[in-house]
Amino acid sequence: MNETLPLDPMHTLLTLDRPFTPAMARAVGIERAALDRMLRAGTVRRLLRGAYAASTAPDTTELRAAAVALVVGREAIAVDRTAAWVYGVDLFPVTPGEARPVEVLSPRRGGRGGRGGRGGRGGRGVRGAMGSSRQITGHDLTAIGSLRLTTPLRTALDLGRLLPPDLALGAMDRLLATGSFTHVQLLAEIPRLAAHRGVGQLRTLAAQVDARSACLAESSLRLRWHQARLPTATPGLPVSAGGRLVRLSLGVGRRQFGAVLAGRLSAADLVALEGAGWRTVVLSEERVLRSDPEDWMAHLEREFHQQLLAQVEAEAG
Repeated sequence: MNETLPLDPMHTLLTLDRPFTPAMARAVGIERAALDRMLRAGTVRRLLRGAYAASTAPDTTELRAAAVALVVGREAIAVDRTAAWVYGVDLFPVTPGEARPVEVLSPRRGGRGGRGGRGGRGGRGVRGAMGSSRQITGHDLTAIGSLRLTTPLRTALDLGRLLPPDLALGAMDRLLATGSFTHVQLLAEIPRLAAHRGVGQLRTLAAQVDARSACLAESSLRLRWHQARLPTATPGLPVSAGGRLVRLSLGVGRRQFGAVLAGRLSAADLVALEGAGWRTVVLSEERVLRSDPEDWMAHLEREFHQQLLAQVEAEAG
């Protein structure tokens, strides 16, 4: 009775390249306890609350869209962080044992937010979109398979006004990097959202959007850098060190000062940068995203002024 069920039968019972729900697994004889064991063993992975896939299934836009469609049904429109996730931008702080919820709008409720399956299948994990209401036009929507969702451009506009500033800028940076819209198009769409909540933040952040930031932490670093007493830096600045090019998260070439996220450069790279006259501050993603930004902003300012002083003294000597 307590014997572990073999995991191999899943390969003949469920399609390996498509997502499935617990109900679909149960229909072919895989009960929830067995599914949980498969999850712990790494045979399957949980994509969303209520949607799973074989661990061997490629993580594609189509797979993610199909997973959302299974959870929300035909009438709901995936928006906000769920739409961003479909496009490959993961904004949910998922910890072990948790799963991404799903954010949707339903035309049947006039696009009004709320909890619980508006237009979808309801149930756990389906939540209302951020904000109370919004105006969605035809060119704001697209479809991937059977899922309707906001376009990358409209998703960027909504997240830019509804998320906290650091995360909002990161979301817009990463969505711009998909290449599906331009910075000019992003700015041109803002006036029609004038009556929407958070448009003031959107205007401020949209001017700073830059696809050269490679991750959310780099976007947050750039936002806070702009707020500190520091000169304007170049995102993703390539620098010659030790006979090869390395990439800084942010850098000021004239002052040979920059910052990089921990793990992005080797110890040898950092030594080579120092030998070439660069002062490089290394910050962990966890520190940038989770700690009080005032602490590491002050650290950056101190390091920059030390570099500036050293350069002035070298020029004077």
